Amino acid sequence: MITLHRDARPQGDAGDSTPPLLEREPQLLRLQQGWARVAAGDSGVCALVGGDAGIGKTTLAQAFARTLPPGATLLQAGCEALYSPRPLGPWLDLAARFPPPLERALLQAQGAAAPFGELLRHFRELRAPALLVVEDVHWADTGSLELLHYLGRRMRELRLMLLLTYRHAGLDAEHPLQRVLGELPPATTLRLQLAPLSLQAVARLARGRSRSAEAVFASSGGNPFYVSELLAVPEGLPQSVRDAVLADLARLPAAARALAQWVSLFPGRVERVLLAALLAPDAAALDAALASGLLVADGAALAFRREIAREAVYASLPAAQRAERHAAIHAALAGAGDVDIARCVHHAEAAGLDAEVAALAPRAAALASARGAHREAARLYALALALGATLAAPARATLLEALADESMLINRHGDAIRARERSLAIHAERHDALRSGANLRALARLHWFDAGLCGVAMRLAQQAIDTLEPLPPSRELALAFSTMSHLCLVGEDMRSAQLWGLRAIELAEAIDDAESLCHALNNVGCARLRLRDDALAWDRLARSLELALQHGLAIDAARAYNNLFILSVVLHDFEPGLRWAEAGIAFCEEHGLDVFNVRIRIRRAFARIVMGQWDLADADLAVVAERHSPSAMEAATLDFVAALLALRRGAEGAAQRLAEAVQAMHAHHVEIWFITTAAALAEAAWLAGDDAALIAAAQPALQAQLAIGDHWRSGELAVWLHSAGVDPDLDGIELPAPYAHELAGRWREAAAEWQRLGCPYDRALALAGSDDEDALREALAEFERLGALPAAQRLRGLLRERGVRGVPRGPQPRTRDDPLGLTTREREVFALLRQGLSNATIAARLHRSERTVEHHVAAAPPVTYPRS
Repeated sequence: MITLHRDARPQGDAGDSTPPLLEREPQLLRLQQGWARVAAGDSGVCALVGGDAGIGKTTLAQAFARTLPPGATLLQAGCEALYSPRPLGPWLDLAARFPPPLERALLQAQGAAAPFGELLRHFRELRAPALLVVEDVHWADTGSLELLHYLGRRMRELRLMLLLTYRHAGLDAEHPLQRVLGELPPATTLRLQLAPLSLQAVARLARGRSRSAEAVFASSGGNPFYVSELLAVPEGLPQSVRDAVLADLARLPAAARALAQWVSLFPGRVERVLLAALLAPDAAALDAALASGLLVADGAALAFRREIAREAVYASLPAAQRAERHAAIHAALAGAGDVDIARCVHHAEAAGLDAEVAALAPRAAALASARGAHREAARLYALALALGATLAAPARATLLEALADESMLINRHGDAIRARERSLAIHAERHDALRSGANLRALARLHWFDAGLCGVAMRLAQQAIDTLEPLPPSRELALAFSTMSHLCLVGEDMRSAQLWGLRAIELAEAIDDAESLCHALNNVGCARLRLRDDALAWDRLARSLELALQHGLAIDAARAYNNLFILSVVLHDFEPGLRWAEAGIAFCEEHGLDVFNVRIRIRRAFARIVMGQWDLADADLAVVAERHSPSAMEAATLDFVAALLALRRGAEGAAQRLAEAVQAMHAHHVEIWFITTAAALAEAAWLAGDDAALIAAAQPALQAQLAIGDHWRSGELAVWLHSAGVDPDLDGIELPAPYAHELAGRWREAAAEWQRLGCPYDRALALAGSDDEDALREALAEFERLGALPAAQRLRGLLRERGVRGVPRGPQPRTRDDPLGLTTREREVFALLRQGLSNATIAARLHRSERTVEHHVAAAPPVTYPRS
């Protein structure tokens, strides 16, 4: 018999470094409640833990075993997938741990001679409560099941918890385990079913890994074993997964195995009628494949339960056999009345039918683009170009332009630029000025999107205008005017942005072109709003969005959502701004517009930093980092916003990280206008008490913003300079109210205005600039509530310098030698998680918000799962 002492752990446990379970808290709690009944002597409990292979049954059992108190008895055994189950296999494995008489009885037992009475007597006589875990009882022999059935029906007499794990797959009505499960008394039986992990849980596990959380979730179906195995390798199909799936496949009868192999040739699902034409499977083979859990029936179609299993079976087929079968599928699809172009291309490509692929791929790409599948569309256009060696030059140029458009939408700006350059060369050689001008204009936009290269982009835009102006009026020229307007806007030349934009609007209205009109209205509205909160400018932006939605201009609609949102943030009108952001993100996700989805999320993260919603800012930044591949420009912006948040929180090395982010932005020619990098550097200098660095960062930037006429940015920089004892010349400049109050020393009015606008960090900064002790204490409390540790620490020093008594010391520095890299609070949360408590329960116990607890939980290392 094994006694589990305080420092003992089941085999394979990692001690205190074992990560918390994910989304298994309710089941763990129910097991602990069942154990409480056993420990109190009320009755024994039989706990049934069911689910698919790899769903985490073993992990849950081991986690529960770790919670047993000192002195509890623990026995563990398992059943194996043998061709002929070993009689009394799990009991024989435990035999040496029982007293000698029972051990001999088990070793001598055969069939009906199993020692029922001896086993029952042994467990009746236990002085301490015991846990008996038997895993994979779906593989148990009849004698073992009879002993489990015998004990399970007598749990009221015992101080025993019997924990049995089993798989659902293959448990038809004739399986002997069904009788055991069905005849256990409800009063002493717990039935626990484990579901797959959610996308949120997978995203937690994927944080900091090279794999996309969405891709892992889609491939694994949320199965914990597959999730952890996929995350353990940077790419491809892990060998452990391949072996596990093929082991399940090998247990099937030959006909069912052949059926599964054919189904693996179809991503997603395959209609039974198509499968019947290819294979004509018999009913027994279909039943066996479905009973195994590898395949599932979806109406009139079949599919693999998990994509990763399909990939493993598909990869096991010989290459020649795969090609032959794909050719057969292509022929069957092509001969159908209603041809599915995309599927035909897929199977023709896999079969090596190059001519068929070249002919069909452009049509399939156009269909993919129409439904928002821009990655697939880009791949198909590239495939058509690679195989279309005989294409005429104009047709090749058209495909290159389509490839460029799709590549831009998925943030592959380098690919888009190369495709446009190739198309431009074709049109230039053919002396087609109209198409050459159109490609020059597109290249101008792409160079700005790729790396914020305004100088290069402007030269290309001017070349486009010079090429197109001698030609009759055209939408291409209107778009070139509007592109120049946009480049002037991002280059901080608001007057030129409006002049070029008005030229574009005039031409667009004259030729009745919605796309160029929509784009130009957006530019002119943004340029006016940079200088003032202007009703006409808002109307132009709203009209731009209305036109885009009316005419199906998805890119222009996404841009309008983005600018309506960020201009609201710039003007500190956050409530409508966040509504625009939410609508914009939903629109981008529906239409597959990654490029704008990334932009809006990064800017929403910045807005949430300003609003004091730092955990929500974290969430947006994490989504971008985990699910998207930002362009060089947006990656630099992402790093900057993340560094600003880290600076305010007091993360180690945050000031250096911010400085490096700003340097990277300058190196990539990235400029952003929803905040100045100089203001962030000034804040870092203020936190460090370095007035000279603050002045060096803010003074030249202030002059630049005054020249532009951006009063919000000017006010921000002027206040930072004021904090360092510099009062810049602002005669005749009407600054926004909160900044004007701060510069005039009206800190109460400034704080009230910041509170009205919903900017708690700025409110605390305004209070920190006063001489009033109560205001300083209020600012300190606000900084501490936000978690703004550096600002709070600076303010404590100021209070002590003034002789104020009773200043709180603040939190201690982060623990540096914790084996998991956790703070004291994170370690405390981690310990409570190990006890099976939910986030809500932990939050109540520690007097913290549930979101704060979630933040601490995220710091714990990811859990790994065996395939139970």
